[in-house]
Parts: sequence; C-alpha cells; structure tokens
Amino acid sequence: MGLPCRSRAAQAGTEPLRTLQRLAPWAVTVAIFAFLFWRYPVREVFATLAAARWGAYLALMIPYSLFYCAVDAFVLQQAVAWFLVRVSYRDILPVRATAYILSLVNTPLGQGGIAVYLHRRHRIPFWQVTGTVLFVAVVEIYQLAWWSMIGGALSRAPSTPWMAYAVLALGLAAMWLYGAWWRRRPAAPGRLRILDTIRRARPGHYLRLVLYKTPNLLAAVVVHWLGLPLFGIAVPFEVLLTFLPLVFFFAALPVAAAHLGPSQLAWTWFFGPYAPGERLLAYSLAAHFLFMVLNAGIGLLFVRRAARELA
Repeated sequence: MGLPCRSRAAQAGTEPLRTLQRLAPWAVTVAIFAFLFWRYPVREVFATLAAARWGAYLALMIPYSLFYCAVDAFVLQQAVAWFLVRVSYRDILPVRATAYILSLVNTPLGQGGIAVYLHRRHRIPFWQVTGTVLFVAVVEIYQLAWWSMIGGALSRAPSTPWMAYAVLALGLAAMWLYGAWWRRRPAAPGRLRILDTIRRARPGHYLRLVLYKTPNLLAAVVVHWLGLPLFGIAVPFEVLLTFLPLVFFFAALPVAAAHLGPSQLAWTWFFGPYAPGERLLAYSLAAHFLFMVLNAGIGLLFVRRAARELA
C-alpha cells in the first residue's frame, strides 16, 4: 500500500509544477504586451491597422506562405533522407503542412506530429526524429546569423551584434569537432543518442541546409520590405536583412504563448530608430497573425491526406 500512496503523493507534488509550466508562457506574453501597450498608445496601434492597405498586403503574404511551406517541407525531406530514411517530398509535404495547425497551440506539438508520422510509417524511434529536428533547428540559427551578419556589413548599423556572431562561430566549430571526435570513436561510452544526427552531420550537410533554407529568409526580407510601406513604414532593405533574422530568432524562443510577445518586442527594439514604435507594433501583430493563419489554412488543405499518412 505504501508504493501507490507515494506515487499519488509524487503526482500531487508535480501537479503545481505542471500548472506553472502551462501558465508561464502566457504570463510572459501578457507581461510583454502590458509593457508594449503601456509604452505605445493602443489607439495609434489600431489606427495603423485600420489605415493599412490590406488587399495589397494579402497579395504579398499569400504567395509567400505557399512558398515558405514548400521550401520548409523540402528542407525537412532532405534532412530525413540524409539521417533517417528515404521519404518522398510528396509524402512529407502534407505532414509538414498540417504541423502548422498544431504549432498554433504549441511548436513542439507540431514537431511531434512529424515524429508520430515517421514512427508509425517507418518505425523510427522518437529520439532519432527529435535529434534530426534539433539539427535542422540548430542550422537555422546559423543561417539566420549568417544573413544577419551580411546585412550588418552592408548597413553598418551600430547595434549589429558582432560579438554574438563570433560566439556562434565558436559554437559551430565546437559542434564540428564534436562530431568528428565521435565518428572516430563510435563505441565510446556516454553518448546521448538524441545527438546522433549532429554527430553524423558533415560540413556539407550544414552548408546544404543553409543553402536550402536561404530562399525562405530572403523571401521574408523582400516581403517585409514591400509590406512595411503598406502600413506607413519605411525601413532600408539592408537594415531589414540585418535585424529581421534576429526577430525570427526571438520569435522562435519557446518562452511565450503562440510565439506572441518576443517577436513584437524585437520589432520595436531593432527597428525603433527607423519608424514609430506604435506602427511597428501594429505591423508585427498583423504579420504574425496573418502568417500563422495562412499557414494553418495551407495545413487544412492537407488534413485529410495527412490523416491517412498518420493512420
């Protein structure tokens, strides 16, 4: 009788922690928006949204969302084929697209859908899928840093984070050395299996993934460069190239609900010298919600097909 009692007591003890974990992202989002709307008048934010040229903006965002999904699925298909199993683009596209619907609630939930598909269809352990998704995420960080560095060199913006680029370069070198060391000692003890993809990755894998993901980033810079004037904002192209990757980095941090909060704070922080904060806040909200809704809409087109793949 003692063991079940202890088990129930342990579950009761962890329940407050789970509740805190569920509420913490919402608390972060609410706190950030409380600060932003304290700093920037809500009336001005809504005035910017009301005066925007929405038809032209939709004409920009819809093709971009379709393009983003197509490239994103291709990148995932390539990584899976390199490190896990041969899978066709036609099979991975509906799963990648419908994962955007789950990502509306929680990003790891969307990635979990991909893991379930690969596990059920190809009997791949979840830890292997997680390791490959982790590798793709790490490469994306370096891709963002690379283009941000190029933008910084072109714009010569005083707030370009050169030290951060240097630290990331050291981290990349450490990962390559770590992988090379483990490849020479495949039977060495203490290896974390979730890092197998990083250990197996060669420099060519990094370079090709950066190349494959680059069209999405450059397309985003072009779309935002063309879209900002529709909200009464003008930011130089090279400045967008410098700081937009940093906005994407902060938006991807798993600290807020639905990625809301850090992205808007980053927009107002990095582009504050070039446009009024209330307009930047309005634009960041419009871009964020429209992109998420469009991606979820693309996912809905593939729901039936993805359900068959996951069955």
